[in-house]
Amino acid sequence: LAHILAYAVQELFPGVKFGIGPAIENGFYYDFDLPKSLTPDDLPTIEEKMKELIKQNIKFEKRIVSKAKVKEIFKDQPYKLELTEEFAEVRPLSIYKSGEFVDLCEGPHVKSTKDIPVEGFKLTKIAGAYWRGLERNPMLTRIYGVAFKTKKELENHLLKEQEAEK
Repeated sequence: LAHILAYAVQELFPGVKFGIGPAIENGFYYDFDLPKSLTPDDLPTIEEKMKELIKQNIKFEKRIVSKAKVKEIFKDQPYKLELTEEFAEVRPLSIYKSGEFVDLCEGPHVKSTKDIPVEGFKLTKIAGAYWRGLERNPMLTRIYGVAFKTKKELENHLLKEQEAEK
């Protein structure tokens, strides 16, 4: 889902620069350097674009690539270039291609978006996050989401979150 979130943001906000997008407990996030500020009102639009992409049965294709190839692919993505330098020292570099979106990622992933429950996720919040957690670095926009196997599990989780806030 982090890749699909980034793909959706790429479609909606041309010129975006990508940070990282890991899975976390009960969900995922992705960090973006965007040409405009986002608000919580933008999340439903991004979610809808994600659902459109998921319904397209997009395959996740992994490739091991050379450092030179990664640098060519991400020539306009400074954060990915920085990660490339670091990762190339410790492991083979791999990319995942999903439709028109390519990301530097170790994986593994589901085979295609048909394996993602279209009603099992929700984008939950936007926050600021310094690149690599260092305040001297640029502030990126972090979008968080939660993910479950079913709509019911998602609804139960969101209800628990609401109750905890009260």
